[in-house]
Amino acid sequence: MKQNTGKATGPVSVSLFGMMTSLSAALDLINPALNDHHKLTCYIACSIAGELDMPENEYNDMFMAAVLHDIGAIAVADRLKLLEYEEKSPHLHAELGKILVSGFPPFAGFAPIIQFHHVDWNDGEGQQFQGIDVPEASHIIHLADRVAVLIDKSKPVFSQVEEIRQIISDSEGSRFVPAFVEAFMTVSRKEAFWLDMYFAPLDKKLNDLSRLPEIKLDLDDLAELSRFFAIIIDTRSSFTAFHTSGVAACSRELAELCGMSPTDCQKVLIAGYLHDLGKLAVPNEILEKNGKLNLEEWRVIQAHTYHTQRILESIEGIEEIADWASHHHESLSGDGYPFRLAEEELPLGSRIVMVADIFTALTEDRPYRKGMKRDEIEKIFEELLAGNKVDAGIVNILHTNYARVDRVCKEAQSKSSVNVSEFWEKSQQSVELIDSEAATG
Repeated sequence: MKQNTGKATGPVSVSLFGMMTSLSAALDLINPALNDHHKLTCYIACSIAGELDMPENEYNDMFMAAVLHDIGAIAVADRLKLLEYEEKSPHLHAELGKILVSGFPPFAGFAPIIQFHHVDWNDGEGQQFQGIDVPEASHIIHLADRVAVLIDKSKPVFSQVEEIRQIISDSEGSRFVPAFVEAFMTVSRKEAFWLDMYFAPLDKKLNDLSRLPEIKLDLDDLAELSRFFAIIIDTRSSFTAFHTSGVAACSRELAELCGMSPTDCQKVLIAGYLHDLGKLAVPNEILEKNGKLNLEEWRVIQAHTYHTQRILESIEGIEEIADWASHHHESLSGDGYPFRLAEEELPLGSRIVMVADIFTALTEDRPYRKGMKRDEIEKIFEELLAGNKVDAGIVNILHTNYARVDRVCKEAQSKSSVNVSEFWEKSQQSVELIDSEAATG
């Protein structure tokens, strides 16, 4: 087999801050109206918390929660306008966020902050919600979230400042904690507070505001965090609910069978977990369409690997993984998308994820067909090989070890189904409620 491994590989060291801001950027892809919403909310919340001299441990939990606060809206974002987040079932999407975040043990500590970030103060009654204490950080994010929603970047910044400040002031005591409103009114008197939201690089501002310890992730840490990313991706649509976990497991198994080093096998696993990160930009009606896509819809699909590359390339230390993840729709013949890379530009890691993605997709049920049998899958790979689309050596290894690879893929998908079952049950409640409200006007 021709093994184009590219540059020398080795262990990685990645910043937790970089990974989190990248996930935040990925979440904003779900709805164009969400552009920078999570980062804006975090910036505003940190500004308020700084004015309040919030203790560092609470501040850090609030920072992480703010960056991910609307993560639970993944399954319903297509049905919601941004301003409706606080009007239609806000606690359901906050509960969904708690479920997702709780599934990753290092994040479980700030899950309650996300769970209660839409609880109104209600003259003190909001200290608890359904008999559970509401963290102060939830109330700060609630206020910051509202300010972020009210900002209209199509208008001059200072033309709306006083109106926003008045809206927040009028909600003191009813929606928002009075002391937090006072802190907001103090920080929002500074012109720079508003100008930064329009003109400063938000990642740099958040880095300045962050008090997170300088946590570096090794490959094992990165694999666990990437698995969490994969769960987020897979909850986007019930029709591709376990695709990412299957691709990751299949990629790692093929990498091992191809003779890659343990380090590179782990990198391929991570690339598999992250390969469809850009699909968060694809609307559900396209992901779940029961029929052939039209040209416009196909163009949207083609852009998803570009978004994967754009998000991941900003993370220092995973450049190689970013390439392997975002090349899975390229082709050895040079007519893949979106980069039209030539055969010599596609390293072994990219080729493995490419084959793993195709194999996993063919085995899965989709809206327009049932999962394929082995003979059908092998026939499709023969056609791809005839067109010089995929690596013959990797495909041969897949065919030789078909039962083993298929078993590993299905076991990973079965395990993933346990992780997201509660999310899907509650997200379906949210979708049904939103749709019923829309139907009744």
